Amino acid sequence: MKKVIRNIARSIMLFLKSMVYGFFKITIKPCEKLVFFESFQGKQYACSPKAMYEYMLNSPEYKDYKFVWAFRDKNSKIPLERESNFRLKVVKFESVEYFKYLCRAKYWIFNSNTRYFLKPKKSQVFVQTWHGTPLKKIGLDVVLEGNVLTDRKKQEKIYNGEAEKITVMTAPSEFAAQKFISAFNLKKYNKEKNVLVHGYPRNDRLVNADENEIAGLKERLSIPKDKKVIMYAPTFRDNKYDVKLGFRLDKYFDFEDFEKNFGNEYVLLFRSHYFISEKIDLKKSKDCIKDVSYVEDVNDLLLITDVLITDYSSLFFDYVILKRPVVFYMYDLDEYKNSVRDFYINIDELPGPICKTFEELKDAIKKIDASKDVDENGEFSSKKEFLDEKYQRFYDKFCGMEKGTASRDILKDIIKN
Repeated sequence: MKKVIRNIARSIMLFLKSMVYGFFKITIKPCEKLVFFESFQGKQYACSPKAMYEYMLNSPEYKDYKFVWAFRDKNSKIPLERESNFRLKVVKFESVEYFKYLCRAKYWIFNSNTRYFLKPKKSQVFVQTWHGTPLKKIGLDVVLEGNVLTDRKKQEKIYNGEAEKITVMTAPSEFAAQKFISAFNLKKYNKEKNVLVHGYPRNDRLVNADENEIAGLKERLSIPKDKKVIMYAPTFRDNKYDVKLGFRLDKYFDFEDFEKNFGNEYVLLFRSHYFISEKIDLKKSKDCIKDVSYVEDVNDLLLITDVLITDYSSLFFDYVILKRPVVFYMYDLDEYKNSVRDFYINIDELPGPICKTFEELKDAIKKIDASKDVDENGEFSSKKEFLDEKYQRFYDKFCGMEKGTASRDILKDIIKN
């Protein structure tokens, strides 16, 4: 009964929001030099929208443009530091003001799916940057029934609805472009040529970062200078969901065991997916294990990470730009592949070892330690064994377009000054 009441209340709220948006859409004319940004449905100040915003903010060619950012928490500290600048307005996600400025902005730059009823005018430009090269299948390419929240009909409504409104979509590689075309059914709307392949704006920073920036990040996150950094960043499981608790975190990583074996040499950064609300208790751990799920911009973490441990997250596609070792901890590989999502690529292409048990994971870390050389700055040497022909092929296929100029190139194509 409670579930029925919640669904009715939700439907009423969505209807009211659509009416508010519809009113402003009819009565407000878009401003040619106003850009609306949103990242992860208002949850973060991050990803490609952030990169494109900061490029515009600091480029003389866009000095006459003004900007709007949407957040669930309007008091988010990072953007409010810039709100004193008359060029920026911060609005609360899905407030009346939010819908008003959506209708007022000529350009929308988002990195995730939007409400179905948010359909821009023909005179507006909707830029869908998405949020990563997909390893696991997404959108209309998902044919398995392991997703507990979204059935096939809902997937079709969401992704067809998104494709219908997209003016431009960005992709970091030709591979990603083809997957976005199929996942969003862009051919149905004759938009397969609307995908721009310039690299990812968010990855410009990974290409352009210098040693001073990396040192500053380590200091800000209190990483000891004599320690190397491993980051463990698992994705969420579609089939691990609780109605009350949301997506649950599998407990297959033994933090105490890691501390015992690697605590003297490494700091472990734990980063959970933003879908996962469940928190893990690391209070008993020493300073060698840090929960960094609160860090909004994951590039801050990638830049200081010496070894990445992940599973099915798209994060490693970006990390490979740095040419550092990746280990894949896929303890539920068979179940995930056969019952939940399946993959776009053969996992034999992955640029690192695949581990199905925690013991295999520890062995992989030890092997990386045994094979690496470290220079006077604490950086891994270019002679390390993990950077083999397989790794280089992966880099060329998925990261070859990353030149550090994606923000500039995409904006140049979108905005004709």
